[in-house]
Amino acid sequence: MKVEGEVRSQPSNTQGGRRRRPPRGFLRCLATLCAVLVPLAVAAFAMHAPSPVMAADGPASQALVVDGDTIQTADGVYHLYGIDAPELGQRCRRAGRWTACGKDAAFALHRLLGLALSAPQCTVQDSTGPDTTQSPLAVCALDDKKDLALVLLSQGLAVTLSDAPARYREAEESARAGRLGVWSTDFVHPRGWRNGERNGDDTSGPDPACPIKALTDETGHPIYLVPLDPGYADVPDSAVSALYCSDEAAEADGWHRPPLAWLLGTD
Repeated sequence: MKVEGEVRSQPSNTQGGRRRRPPRGFLRCLATLCAVLVPLAVAAFAMHAPSPVMAADGPASQALVVDGDTIQTADGVYHLYGIDAPELGQRCRRAGRWTACGKDAAFALHRLLGLALSAPQCTVQDSTGPDTTQSPLAVCALDDKKDLALVLLSQGLAVTLSDAPARYREAEESARAGRLGVWSTDFVHPRGWRNGERNGDDTSGPDPACPIKALTDETGHPIYLVPLDPGYADVPDSAVSALYCSDEAAEADGWHRPPLAWLLGTD
């Protein structure tokens, strides 16, 4: 019979002043669950770490990202034809805050390559890229014929150059209208930025630390490494001869990209 105001006593989880232990079956189940979930969590973390892009047909078809508009395959280093992306050390202003738009473009290109089933196929269009870089200009497409430059433009992560085809300009205008990527920021054109131009409120202090490391390899060759290179983080500060904000500046001073096989440790 229920009495108003009566509080029923709840079953106790103790017996004789001692707390009950969980059943052994429960503990075995918990241990099994941890054994399954922990490796999955570790694998998920590893998937997000920068790594070489492995193509379906083996190591010879791997590719690395130099920056937001430059890639390196087994055949060489290519600057994507018709576009210019913010440099690795470049930052843009969005809603009063600085963003690493140069690194954003590079990581976006890295993700594109990582989702591909094979290495990009590059067709050379001209002998050299913009400014002082010696990288050939090339149209590079993925296994599904996806033009890398066109994708970057459509996401607002690059701007067109004067000789860009009409479809590139249309993608750029669409991104600008939608305020995507750099079009939602106050930014300096990459070429102007390489020549020393800066945002109006970015003149009082030095640029943030430039991420490109220039050093001499074990055979005495002058090389430079970028954040998405394997082993980049392992290079001690004592081994770095200079830091650069763009690959063009590094190459202008006589530093070069090491061979892909050397970067991947397969030579």
